[in-house]
Amino acid sequence: MFKKLLIISTLTTLSSIAMAEGLLRTTNLDKYCEIEPGSRQTVIYLDQNIIASKDPNWYKDILNKVKYRPGEKIQFVNINNGGSTVELIWETCYPSFTQERLKQLKENEGFGSLFTGGVADNLSNDQKFFDKQVIKALSYPLQKTRHETAPNFSSSSFPRKKLIEAFYYDSKRLNVDDIFSRVIIFSDMIENSELFKLDSFNPLEAAKSVAKRYPTFLNYSSFQIYGINYTNSETKINENIRDFWSQYFLLSGAYVEQYGAQLAVEENTIDWSFYKYKGYVQVNGIKGASAFRMIIGDDGKIRHGWLEIADMYLPVSGEVKCSGQNCIVDADILASSNQDAFRKKDVLKIEGTLKSLKGYVGGKDESVIDSQGNPYQHPINLSKF
Repeated sequence: MFKKLLIISTLTTLSSIAMAEGLLRTTNLDKYCEIEPGSRQTVIYLDQNIIASKDPNWYKDILNKVKYRPGEKIQFVNINNGGSTVELIWETCYPSFTQERLKQLKENEGFGSLFTGGVADNLSNDQKFFDKQVIKALSYPLQKTRHETAPNFSSSSFPRKKLIEAFYYDSKRLNVDDIFSRVIIFSDMIENSELFKLDSFNPLEAAKSVAKRYPTFLNYSSFQIYGINYTNSETKINENIRDFWSQYFLLSGAYVEQYGAQLAVEENTIDWSFYKYKGYVQVNGIKGASAFRMIIGDDGKIRHGWLEIADMYLPVSGEVKCSGQNCIVDADILASSNQDAFRKKDVLKIEGTLKSLKGYVGGKDESVIDSQGNPYQHPINLSKF
């Protein structure tokens, strides 16, 4: 009963705020921004085309499941009706400090904090302010939403929507040096435009064609997409659209980490370390340029990893184990846009110091061979920079 009352209360709050509020331009939370190599930013896209004013499902995952890191930059972005344009709703930084930073600030508190409030009190107040502003940000799409309840479309009634244009023209939002972008999207992801026919298209071929028409680099971002099946029950269309976006984003240097009706709760770690490398991969005696970047959690797991070979972007996951100065990186390739070169579940095995690593990429062992009968393992040599 309490949960139902809470949902009704939140819906009422969202609706009333939507009538009174415009864009949220500024807040006093910028002081928390901690942008440095290896930091994360989160961009949350809200597809106004499918948002329903009396249905809590479109926002409760954001409120209940999305967690932020201390000082993380956050942007809420509205995908306007029609899908081809976006609008920044709110840009802020999460009010929190690392344990070390909080300890330092408390140690430096002076007598004046008795009158102005200490670090802990101010932090608590700022977090309450942040929670209220999130509600305001989520309310913004309600101003022009066309639905009270979740829409129900069929293959013949999907509205015109150009999500590809929206992401393409907004891609500069992810153009941040050495910053890991987590992109959360609430949308059914239905692209209904002149680019292809929804009821009869090859998703992989369409992705290649669209990537050539709208070439962009999404900067090693991880996409978490939910709202699938929210507006329709067109199974075949939804499967093709899923495969299309997975391939298109991969060709553009991004990986679809989650794709479904709801968000999954992420594992998190307190600390992580960022490393990036450049070097070469040797294939059939020919050396080609390669690059590798990873964020290692305090549990040794690779939280965000990318191997770049020529013009291919290969997301990886795995773990790093160190004994003294010697470390072993044991990772799997999560996806590949070119199955003739590398495939999902191929491995990256490299070792050395975290300043210099070498090993191979390819099959798990020498029993895996290529079309010419040679071991499918390509030497790789990387140096930190």
